[in-house]
Amino acid sequence: MAGQKKKSTAKSNPKKRYGTIGTTQKVVGGIVLFAGMALLISLYLPKIYATIAPEPKINPIVLERGHFWIVIPKIRVDSPVMPAVTKDFLRRGVSHVADSGFPGEGKNCIIAGHNYDPAKWVPQTTFGLLYELKKGDDIYVANRGKEYHYVVESRTSLPADDPKLYEKTDHEQLTLLTCTPYKTTTQRTKVVALPAN
Repeated sequence: MAGQKKKSTAKSNPKKRYGTIGTTQKVVGGIVLFAGMALLISLYLPKIYATIAPEPKINPIVLERGHFWIVIPKIRVDSPVMPAVTKDFLRRGVSHVADSGFPGEGKNCIIAGHNYDPAKWVPQTTFGLLYELKKGDDIYVANRGKEYHYVVESRTSLPADDPKLYEKTDHEQLTLLTCTPYKTTTQRTKVVALPAN
């Protein structure tokens, strides 16, 4: 008789019997939700960073030491400009395109940067928000102890093999390049900026 009572109690109380499965489902659901939110936040990190971070300026130490550096206040870029476009250099910042000019030389200075990848880079050293720049936005470049101020003239999207991406000029110009959209290698965003008056 006692055995029958135990049997009937188990059948009449399904919460006891299946409580572990419900708890496990809640925990797994919570982990999936947390992972999804973390992924979403990481993908939007450049936008979040650009909203909450203070506008950067060229650091006086950068000028004093003669570093090649770029600051784009609107999208909070504050990055060293590495000497060549290589995988290693692009992990550390944006890169100067070989055979293009340098600031102050009266030529086209071309700087390329990765689009933002949450697994590899921090937003301030990438061009993940380059597409947000508009005519009139400010860009500052430091090189060899001098600061140069440029103003965005245009923004276009071109195929990755378009020679216009790397055109030479006989006037002072700054060109910024990145892959667009995220995780694409066939298109480039090109931003052209001219010296501020």
